[in-house]
Amino acid sequence: MRATLLAVGYNPSPNPMRTQSFYFIAAAVITASGCGGFARQAFRTPTVELRDVRLKSLGLEGGSVDLILNVNNPNEYRIDVTRLTYTLIADTSQIATGFVTKRVTLESKAMNDVSLPVSFGIKELMGAAETLLRKGGVDYTVRGEVTVDSPFGSITKPYEGRARLDNGVLIPR
Repeated sequence: MRATLLAVGYNPSPNPMRTQSFYFIAAAVITASGCGGFARQAFRTPTVELRDVRLKSLGLEGGSVDLILNVNNPNEYRIDVTRLTYTLIADTSQIATGFVTKRVTLESKAMNDVSLPVSFGIKELMGAAETLLRKGGVDYTVRGEVTVDSPFGSITKPYEGRARLDNGVLIPR
């Protein structure tokens, strides 16, 4: 048995201070890694749904819209969104892509509206307009990643929302 213990680092006459330090460091590492894993499991990912598309401007070179996202924070504590990436797709064509780094606070156990400003060029606009006229509406998707600061650190998760834009909804608000 002594050969086995020596093989894994057993010293028959250990220095008591060294042994205590080893156990303290081992306990701290195990606790920290265990708490981190538990904390990430306890964190519930916010859900993102596309609620509305609001036309802001339209011109000869393109335009801009606000994507209104409903972000549900299911956690018992508020969290801050620090980055939101997006890709806006109308029918099967990519209209715009980008990111926003403006900090937004999501209240606990609540639906929070987040406005995402999106600009697009005339080429993308013409493709979406042609689909709208041909089909009477456009299916659109917004997808990306949301990064939140939580009590357990910065966490990035993907999201996706879908909706349909009909002819009557294109009136700016």
